[in-house]
Amino acid sequence: MGDLGRNFLQDLRFGFRMLRRSPGFSLLTILCLTLGIGANAAVFSWIEGILFRPYPAVTHQERLVAIGGTSRGEAGGTPLSWPDFQDLQRSCTLCETAFVSKISGTTLSIGDRAERTTGSIVSANYFDAIGVHPVLGRGFLPGEDQGQSAHPIAVISSQLWQGRFHGDRQIIGKTQRLNGVVHTIVGVAPEGFYGTFVGWRMNFWVPVSMEDIFEAGGYKLEDRGARWIEAYARLKPGVTLQQAQQEFAAISQRLEVEYPTTNRGRAIRFWPLWQTPFNNAATLLPTLEIMLVVVAFVLLIACANVGNLLLVRSFARRHEMSVRLAIGAGTAWCSRCSEPPAVSWWRTGAATHSSCFSLRAAECRCISLAKSIGGSWRSALACVSPLRC
Repeated sequence: MGDLGRNFLQDLRFGFRMLRRSPGFSLLTILCLTLGIGANAAVFSWIEGILFRPYPAVTHQERLVAIGGTSRGEAGGTPLSWPDFQDLQRSCTLCETAFVSKISGTTLSIGDRAERTTGSIVSANYFDAIGVHPVLGRGFLPGEDQGQSAHPIAVISSQLWQGRFHGDRQIIGKTQRLNGVVHTIVGVAPEGFYGTFVGWRMNFWVPVSMEDIFEAGGYKLEDRGARWIEAYARLKPGVTLQQAQQEFAAISQRLEVEYPTTNRGRAIRFWPLWQTPFNNAATLLPTLEIMLVVVAFVLLIACANVGNLLLVRSFARRHEMSVRLAIGAGTAWCSRCSEPPAVSWWRTGAATHSSCFSLRAAECRCISLAKSIGGSWRSALACVSPLRC
C-alpha cells in the first residue's frame, strides 16, 4: 500500500476517533443528514417510479415512448385508430416494437356475485413487446388481435389469481365471465406486474379483437376514423428522439395523402413516458415538482445546520491547532488533520459539498487564529489533545 493509501486509512481512523469523542454531536449531525438526504432520496425514488420507470417488470423503459395523434387546432394528444396504428407498426423502421394498451373497466362475475374491476385491451404482441412472461400458461399469439369478438381469451393478474382463484395451479383453460361474455383464461401474469397505466392496477388483459365487448361504440377495428388506441413504441438502441419524430412525421404525411377523408390535418407523434397524454403521469407532474422544491429546501436547511455545527466545533479545536503549530506542524499538515471528520461523514451519511466547504473554511480560519494566539510550546503541550494524525 502506498503513502496515499496509508494516509487515507490514518485519516479515516482519526476521523472516527473524533466522532466517538462526541457522540451527541455525531448523532445530531447524522440526524440532520438523514432527514435531508432521506427526504430527497424518497422523492427522487417516487419521481423515477412514477415518471421515468413507471411500469414494474417492464424491460428497457428508457427507450419506451407513448404514441398518439395530433390535430390542427387541438391542444395535446389524441388516441389513434387501429388501422393507423397498424400502418405505423408496419412502416416504422426505427421502432423495435410497437404495442397497444387501452385501459378498460368491466364487470367480473364470480359465482352469484359480480364486481367492477380494471383491465386492458392489448395487441397480440403486448407481453412479448414489454418483456413480461406469464408464470402460468401463455400470452397472446399472433393473429389473436384480429376479427370481431373472435378470440374470447384473457390473461389474469397474479393478484386476481391469488385473491379470487386461491392460486389454483389448474386455472389455465378455465373460464371467467367478463362483461357478460365467457373468456377462457390462457395465462397468469407474474407477481409485481400491474400493467402499463400509471395509477391503476390491471387485473386482466384481453386482445384487441374483443374491443367491441369492452368499448362503447361497437366494432372499430376497421374504422380509420374511430380513434381509441393508446399505444407505445420502443425505439431501437441508438435511435434519437429527433430521428424517430422525423420518421413519424413522414409516415403521417403519407397517411394524410392516402386517406384524406379521415387523416387530413392529422399527425402521429410520440411523448416521453413522463409526458404520456393518456394516463395519470401528466396530472402527477405538478405535485411532484412541488415536492421536489420542498425537499430541496429541506436539504439546504440540513446542510446549513450541519455546516453551523461543524463551524462551532472547529472553534473548540483552536488550542489543538495552536499546539500542533507550536511543536512544528505545518499549516498544510494541520489542515489535513482537520479533514478526517469530513471524510468520516461522507462514509457515514454522504455529507454534501456545502457542509464540507463550511468545515474546511472554518478549520482554515482556526489555523489562522492559532498562529495569532502563539504562546510558549510548554504551555501548549499542557493542553495537547491525545488524538494525533
